[in-house]
Parts: sequence; structure tokens; C-alpha cells
Amino acid sequence: MKELPTQERALKKRTALINAAIYEFAIAGFEVATAKSIAAKAGVATGTFYQYFENKNDMLRVIAHNRFVTLHERVQILELQEVTFQNDEKAESSTLLSNPDLHKQFYSTLEFLYEFHAADPDLHKVLEQRRDLDPKLKAILDQGEGVLFKRVLKFVQSFNIPYPELVAENLFAMAEGLVHRLAFQQISNSKEALNIGAQMLASYFVSYPNHT
Repeated sequence: MKELPTQERALKKRTALINAAIYEFAIAGFEVATAKSIAAKAGVATGTFYQYFENKNDMLRVIAHNRFVTLHERVQILELQEVTFQNDEKAESSTLLSNPDLHKQFYSTLEFLYEFHAADPDLHKVLEQRRDLDPKLKAILDQGEGVLFKRVLKFVQSFNIPYPELVAENLFAMAEGLVHRLAFQQISNSKEALNIGAQMLASYFVSYPNHT
């Protein structure tokens, strides 16, 4: 990938080209889209495209990278709350998430992921189609998903749950599967489906408080 320009005008042109490429890849298709068609959509000369990008493969990699920057900024590790409970002898401290709180955080994350994917379903399909055809794109996608998985794993490890890696794999797959099905197949009552999904995920973890 070429270095980012420093001048505001150049940055605006680069952003216009990226937005145009997202449209061209999603509507016309990656194979049909060209540097010329992307530049025309952005309202710049074809030569301007090559000032900021090597080719359309490079452009798609930049788009994939930018998407994960947004995802990583928004999808953080769920925060555990410190609470105190009383037993027969003394008060003890426990790191625990209440059911309503955990459900709310799961729902918020699922809702964001759903809206993120539903905004560009055709672009997501292009990225997946090109994944195994472009090793550099695959590396970006794998690395980006790896960061998200590590955050899921760290959350799971906050609880006394056997096989945390396998639990994290299931949690990641369940969330991904639900979001993709709702976003790409246009299932009705998506909000309620997300709510039920968040309740199901929360109900598993609240039975495993992490006593410290």
C-alpha cells in the first residue's frame, strides 16, 4: 500500500476514490470495475487513481484494512464490574457481570456488527470472494479477524469456564453466524432476533462468575 498523502486536498481525493471503489466493487462487481471507472465515479482523472493506489487489488486491500480499523475501534472487550456479595462469615469481592448488564453489552455489540454488515452486504461478498485469490488480502482479513477473536477469548478467560478457547470459538461463530444471516438474508424482525441472541449469549456466562 502506498503511503497516505499529507495534504488535505490529496486526502479528500483519496477518500473519494475509496468511496467510489466501494460502490463500483459492490454494484458493478470487482472483475468489471477498473481504475478508469473508479476514477470517473470519484470525479478525478485516471492518473490520480495511480497516485494513491497501485491497482484495484491494492484498493480492495485498503478498503479491507479500513473496515477492520472501524471494527477494532468499536468492538472492545466487554468490561467486567466489581461487586461485593455477603456470605455467612465475611464480605467477598467478585468480578461479575449482571444478567441485564451483560445482555445490554452483547446486544450493543451485535447491533453494531449487524448495521455495519447490512450497510455494505455486496462489498462483504466481494471481500470473501477475493479472499483466497489474493494472499495479501487474505492476510489482512485473517489478521483483522484474529484481533477480534483474541478479544473474545480474553473475555471468556475472565470466567471460570473449562476449555476457554473452544468457548471463544463458539461465541465468535455464533455471533458471526447470526449477524451474517440477518444482514445478508434480510430476515424480518432483525432487532428482536439480535435481542434473543444477546439473551442466549448472556445466559451462558452469568452462570460462571469469576471469583477473585
